[in-house]
Amino acid sequence: MAGFFLCLFSEFSAPLYVIHRLIICCFILCQHWLCLAQNQVESGVRRIGLAQEFQKFTPFTRARLQCERNKSFFAVNLGFSIQKASQQLFAPSVAIDYAHLWKIKRIYLGPVVDFSMDSHVFGTRFLYLHSSVGYRLAVGEKIQFFQEATIGPTMESFTYLSQKNQQFTWNYHVQLGLQYALR
Repeated sequence: MAGFFLCLFSEFSAPLYVIHRLIICCFILCQHWLCLAQNQVESGVRRIGLAQEFQKFTPFTRARLQCERNKSFFAVNLGFSIQKASQQLFAPSVAIDYAHLWKIKRIYLGPVVDFSMDSHVFGTRFLYLHSSVGYRLAVGEKIQFFQEATIGPTMESFTYLSQKNQQFTWNYHVQLGLQYALR
């Protein structure tokens, strides 16, 4: 599977190697979600919420849907950034994250793996692919406040003068959000 993704890019680099290894590790961590036993008693909890993300390139406001089962949390985020003067459209963002959180009274804490993609149009289209690892801290039961901080490699690609350009850099992501349990 990793070989398939590597053949999509013409040049091989160390940050790309790290991104692919993080994706493979995330699928290994999520494996038990795909093979759940039918006789488990604990049911899952779904949460909806809003989050504000700050990062090196552009801040995003995100709507999120999170599914919980046992101590595993899987979330899908759809976000938009504000329209800037030279930007033609709102910048969209899609992210998925997986966290394994431990509960101590009403506080949840644990590691998180995040993969996201966002795009901006400033005359030409810029595409950013992010992968990062960090921690999540959540407080509350029905209404939950959470804070997440991650760091990881980012691939930026764009076309300029009929030439495709790619560069890799490190990026940080800090999210503050509020979510509500639907149960």
